[in-house]
Amino acid sequence: MSGTPMPATDGPSPMRALGWLLLGHLARYRTAKLQDLATATLRDAGGRGTWVVPTLNATIRIRHAGRQALYLRPRQMISRIAASARTGPAVPAQQISVLCPTRDRPAGLYRLLTSMARTAVDPSRIEILCYVDSDDPRLAAYRRLAASRRLRRFARVVLHVGPPVGVPPAWNTLAELATGGYLAMANDDQLYVDHGWDVALDRRVAQVAQDHPDRVACLYFDAGQYPDGGCDFPIVSRDWYATLGYYAPELFQQWQAERWIFDLARRIDRLYPIPGIFVDHLHYQDYKAPFDATYQRHRMTREKSLADQALFIRTAPERARAAELLRRAMTADPARIPGGQPSEGPPMAETIQPVEPPPAHRPAPARTDDTGTRQYILQTARRYYGNLIDAWHYGGRPEEARACADLAVEQGVWEHPLQRAREHVPGLRATPLHDPDDFWFVGYLEEHYPQIRAEIEQVLDRPADPVRPTTDDNALIRRGEWKQAHLFRDGQWQEDVCRHFPAIRAILAQIPEVTTFNPGVITVSRVEPGTHIMPHCGPTNALLRVHLPIRIPPGVWLRVADHTTVWQEGRCLVFDDSFEHEVGHDGTQDRVVLILDTLHPDLGGDHRARLLQRRLTTEEQIIAFLRDGGFTGVAKNGDHIVLQPEPGLRDMIQRYMRATGIDGVELRGDDVIWHRADDKA
Repeated sequence: MSGTPMPATDGPSPMRALGWLLLGHLARYRTAKLQDLATATLRDAGGRGTWVVPTLNATIRIRHAGRQALYLRPRQMISRIAASARTGPAVPAQQISVLCPTRDRPAGLYRLLTSMARTAVDPSRIEILCYVDSDDPRLAAYRRLAASRRLRRFARVVLHVGPPVGVPPAWNTLAELATGGYLAMANDDQLYVDHGWDVALDRRVAQVAQDHPDRVACLYFDAGQYPDGGCDFPIVSRDWYATLGYYAPELFQQWQAERWIFDLARRIDRLYPIPGIFVDHLHYQDYKAPFDATYQRHRMTREKSLADQALFIRTAPERARAAELLRRAMTADPARIPGGQPSEGPPMAETIQPVEPPPAHRPAPARTDDTGTRQYILQTARRYYGNLIDAWHYGGRPEEARACADLAVEQGVWEHPLQRAREHVPGLRATPLHDPDDFWFVGYLEEHYPQIRAEIEQVLDRPADPVRPTTDDNALIRRGEWKQAHLFRDGQWQEDVCRHFPAIRAILAQIPEVTTFNPGVITVSRVEPGTHIMPHCGPTNALLRVHLPIRIPPGVWLRVADHTTVWQEGRCLVFDDSFEHEVGHDGTQDRVVLILDTLHPDLGGDHRARLLQRRLTTEEQIIAFLRDGGFTGVAKNGDHIVLQPEPGLRDMIQRYMRATGIDGVELRGDDVIWHRADDKA
């Protein structure tokens, strides 16, 4: 703030907080610290946020109304007059698909769509595709909007209702449904100002096509957010999308996804502004839009921004490979992929769930028999080694368990004897303990610790207490008793448990990082005195485990790899539970911890996309079955389903069948029926 000291986000009084936030109307005061103060104030719903945020928003609305009256509406009228007077040769009209994820802002979406229809010369060649979360509190309003007669001017309006997977995956889902020759990124905080934007796009496309008939290109309108000429809201051709197989990379929260697209366009020298068209970006950071619940849900904190920036830098080789794919398409047959045409249909259509997970951010490598054999061997070895090491630990023989783990590392099964995930995602930073300050929501959890603890304490030991002896992890208990209650699991809130913890559910619902993926859990965990949970490893290194300690008596400890630590009440602990860890309790009172899972910050690509599915689709269940069983494919032969084993498993079965004269085997309940060639004679 130009040298002006900024108060701590948890310190200023309501009046002082409002004073600092009002300074944000001046661009020089809009620093990261001011955004942090806005976030803290918005989330303090029971405190200063009850009146500070509405007061601030009232001033923002007044500012926006004045800007509309003095600048935007006069510009609209001038642009309409200029467009009517403009002459030139006719150019082909492009079919345009607008991709717009939206949440809790039907009014914002209505403002965007009506501005697009009002300023387009021919809205009938534009299709609108909107992604709305299935748990959106304003879903009914979105459905009414999609059926509105005012939107009948568009070719079609598709309202896709699906799980809250995040903004980039939503763009990819909508791109799969799109039929236009050009795919335009959109958000519900845009306002199309200048008349004739669709014709301006046509003219720019025609100019580019004269030099580049391959039609691989990225365009953009002026969004007024970057005075130094930065780009916003890319528009890519269908050839671009078809070449890459995705619209936006899903590694990032949102903002770096757009930067990825523009970076590819610069690498291949195919980035083109569409001159003379202004599309206003009503961004909250510019004080053009009120601070609302969606801002709170998707707030790009400094921690998130820095993590995305670091990930963007590390993925430069990925962008180089993607750019090379586009270059190859640029030298291919220009008639390879025709531009799409909008399909005929009713003005409003709706799908309830995505048919398949969004495409990965890069093409999958070609699979060979050698790769399949190695995967089968690793899968089998990890399963058997893991069971053997667990058995040694269960028998109280840690030396043999460590020797077995060391042997597995020597054979290439794992990279570290104390990190033994059954599903290992390569390339993720492997460290047992993570810095809690690297995760924005840790501060949010610790701020609400008094409320969380009070509700848990109120529920424990009551007749309807849902925290019961664990059944899922019972085999890990060497002695004592371990109790759990799952608020969230399998990608869904567990309503029978959540009804006991309404305040905690409301608090955690504001953290998408812990509530929008499968198989993450949110659990109240209670360990009684004298309990020992034996050393074990979590199933995957793709997740991190977050502990918010509620009740920590003397005598309890946690070991993760070679680090032994003790919880501190109200202070979060973040660790990678794919590393070996164990819990001991030598005290006299119960230990209570709230457990949450979050995605590893380095995770990206197809692994991230799969975990972000709120619940497994049928396709994903089939894929998981094939992977877990060691199969490469499944086919139908008449009334029978035929499974194709991995090469290693197939060779083993064939050798055994040849040696024993067996034609087949089937399971009938507990009975095993072997079919032999001599039985048919």
